[in-house]
Amino acid sequence: MRIGAGRFKNALLPVAGPDVRPVGGRVRQSLFTALLPVLEGARVLDLCAGVGGLGLEALSLGTASLVLVESDRRTADALRRWLADRGCTAVATVLVGDARRLAPPGPFDLVFLDPPFPVWDAADTARPFLAAAVAAAGPDGLVVVKLPTRATIPADPRWRVVEHRPQGDVAWAWVRAVPPPPP
Repeated sequence: MRIGAGRFKNALLPVAGPDVRPVGGRVRQSLFTALLPVLEGARVLDLCAGVGGLGLEALSLGTASLVLVESDRRTADALRRWLADRGCTAVATVLVGDARRLAPPGPFDLVFLDPPFPVWDAADTARPFLAAAVAAAGPDGLVVVKLPTRATIPADPRWRVVEHRPQGDVAWAWVRAVPPPPP
């Protein structure tokens, strides 16, 4: 798989293990066409980064900074090498850890959340990932969630779905934090 646009166009994504499911080129292109207005200068977090297809594409298209969170150490090392080879280590960081518990320094303007698809089999397994993503987003931040088309974002008073875009077997949900009620 390759980066589809921007300054790293056609660069191969890092190689990762068999459990990684990179977002396909057409699906990624469609998403980034819609996100283009919010990318320039944005602070981006890619939770459950895998090979970094979402975060690296965003970086290629002009984000100010990127934090990638990946639980597999070998995949995280491959991401670090990819960033170093392109001179991006000053603006991009890779953290190794569980996306549900790791709290990278935020707030972020844009958060990508692409956990393994079995997470969506039950609201109780999806909710901690969503809670972490929403908590990392700034007050006006956008959380972009990749999920199976058949799945839904679990209801929670901390967030609201502002858009749902099915694309074949996958869907994108755009989620925003619900501000806490005034004291």
